Formats: sequence, structure tokens, C-alpha cells
Amino acid sequence: MRRQTWLAMLALLVVAALPALAGHEGHQKCTHTTQECLDAMASKMKNSGWVGVELEINEENYLMTVKKVVPNSPAEAAGIEVGDVLFALNGVKFAKENEEAIKQVKKDWQPGQTVTYTLKRNGLDKQVDVTLAPMPADVLAAWIGNHMMEHVSTDIAEKGDKTDLKAAEKADLKDKAALGKKTK
Repeated sequence: MRRQTWLAMLALLVVAALPALAGHEGHQKCTHTTQECLDAMASKMKNSGWVGVELEINEENYLMTVKKVVPNSPAEAAGIEVGDVLFALNGVKFAKENEEAIKQVKKDWQPGQTVTYTLKRNGLDKQVDVTLAPMPADVLAAWIGNHMMEHVSTDIAEKGDKTDLKAAEKADLKDKAALGKKTK
């Protein structure tokens, strides 16, 4: 039982860190079953175009700062660097009022397609063309695995009152689940 509690807490810590790693601001809890979600993500993501950056999104102005450029990625080939601030995609500025337009652009991404980011580097505007690549299997597996951990940890937190966990452990699980939801 102690091992299950430790694993559950570890899973919740991983989930709390996911938004920073994956850059999924505004992400809402998945409403699909775990299997439905797994199938849908695998199908969609393996055929989607991939850039290869990890981003930090400013919730006030929707600008994205590059936190990591994946080695050998399209982003690296295009010259995107850590610290670059992305402020437009294919001429559409990242802003609350353009959220749907940006989602539409990203929804149709395919490997081999070229997209243009407008970024700021050292105070200067620069346009960078990125030729999207297929998502590498290890990246696909990590994204899907992280999302599946979210399913599991949310289920554990929601069912916490039905387990044999001590009251303090239950509160800790719920607090960590709430933290994970607030940071998304």
C-alpha cells in the first residue's frame, strides 16, 4: 500500500510539472476514457507536423518564449534559439482574439509543410521558416505517456476518498491535483 501511495504522489508531481514541459497553457481535463484518448492521440499526433521546441507561454500577452530547442529538430534547422520570443505564426499574432485562428493553422499541420514564425531576438523582429517534420517516436511516446499519467492521477485524486489512504495523504493528493489543474 505504501508503494502505491508513493507512486500516486510521484504521478501527481509529474502531472504538476507537465504544463511547463509541454507548454499546454489553458489545457482542460480530458473527457475521454483513457483508451479513447490514447487511440485518438496516437492517430492524430503520428501524422502531425512537429517543430521541436518547448515553450513558456505568457498568459497576459500570449507571447511564447522558447525554453528548449530539441536537437536535430526542424526548429534547430531553422535557427530558432532558446530565449527567442514567438509572437506570430503565418502572420497571425499570438493573442486572445486570434486563438481560434492559431488553432486552425496548427490543426492542419503536416510533415513537409513550411510555417513561418515571427520572433523577437535581441530586440529585433525576425521571420523564420520552419519545415515541419514527423513527430519522432520518442517525443510521441513522451507526450502520450504524460497525458496518460494525467488521466491516472486525476482518477486517483477524484477517488481518493474511496481508498485506504490516510486523511493527510488524501488531502495531499487533492492539493497536488488542484495544483496541476491551476498551472495548465
